[in-house]
Amino acid sequence: MTRLGAGIAAIVMLSISAAAASAQTKSAVDKLYILNCGEGVAGDISRWSPGVNVGKSMDFADNCYLIHHTQGWLLWDTGIPDAVAVMPDGQAPADPKATHWWRPKTLASQLDQLGVKPTDIKFVAISHTHGDHIGNVELFPQSMLLVQKAEYEWRARPVRLASSRSIR
Repeated sequence: MTRLGAGIAAIVMLSISAAAASAQTKSAVDKLYILNCGEGVAGDISRWSPGVNVGKSMDFADNCYLIHHTQGWLLWDTGIPDAVAVMPDGQAPADPKATHWWRPKTLASQLDQLGVKPTDIKFVAISHTHGDHIGNVELFPQSMLLVQKAEYEWRARPVRLASSRSIR
């Protein structure tokens, strides 16, 4: 019985030590903002699932995420181009089956509202290189661009960025 008691005491002590250690660990992220980086309506969602939901439309929300980390600000995706915000009817696609985009607020204005300048953004991470995710990447020429190699190489034509960088 004493061996069992000593074993239980040891387990309890280890549990208390682990709990104390995890309580002292601080997250490296202290702020997260969800930004409106565009809104759209896809004309025919069967383009993503051929033969299913033919002719059905679907609303889209295009979010970007601004994260303050101990290493600096990181922006995840840049949404559709800010220029779409001044288009009264949004950006209508040539193909009615594609997505019609609107931008109720510019990315630049949302950053300004938070007191963050584009030059404050240390990292810009791109989930993938579709236009609704890289539309404002040129606003951050001083930021380190984080993108998967396959996505970087996928671009059919180069997209010129400020400075000498480009995405292909």
